[in-house]
Amino acid sequence: MGRSGAVNAGAQHPRVTLRPVRPDDVALLFQWRNDHDAVRFSVSGRAVTLDEHEAWLARRLRDPATRLWIAEEDGVAVGQVRLDVDDDTGTVSIAVAAGQRGRGVGSAILQAMQAGVLSTGAVTRLRALVHPDNSVSLRAFTRAGFRRMASADAGFLVFEWP
Repeated sequence: MGRSGAVNAGAQHPRVTLRPVRPDDVALLFQWRNDHDAVRFSVSGRAVTLDEHEAWLARRLRDPATRLWIAEEDGVAVGQVRLDVDDDTGTVSIAVAAGQRGRGVGSAILQAMQAGVLSTGAVTRLRALVHPDNSVSLRAFTRAGFRRMASADAGFLVFEWP
C-alpha cells in the first residue's frame, strides 16, 4: 500500500468517496480533532494545539504504516478515517464532522475504507477502540460489520473485523 493511501484513493460507498489526506487539510482535521465530542471520546481526552496537530499530521503523512483519508459526500468533506497498519492488522480511527453525525455517515466511511483496503490483501483484519459512551461510533462500527470483543483496552471497547 502506498504511503499516502493511494491504493484506496477514490474508494467508494454509495454515499461517500475517500481521498488521501493532503497537507492542506490540516485546518479541517484540526477542527474535527478538537470538536467537543471528539475530545471527550478520544484516547487522550484533551484538545491539542495547532502546533501539536501540525506536527502530528506531518509525522503521520510520512509514516509508511499510516493511511489517512478524507471522506466526501457529494464533494463535501464529511469525515476522516485513519488506518495504522501493523503486519496484517489495521487499527481504525474515524471522525465524522459534527453536523454529519447520526445519519449513517460513519458506517459509510468505514465500509468504503474496508472495500478499498481489504481488496488489496495487505490488511486482513481491522481493529478499533471505541469509547463505551460513544453510542454513534458503537452503531457505526456495528453496522460496518465489526464485532465487539470481550476484552477492553484502557477503558475502551475493542471492535474487530472480521
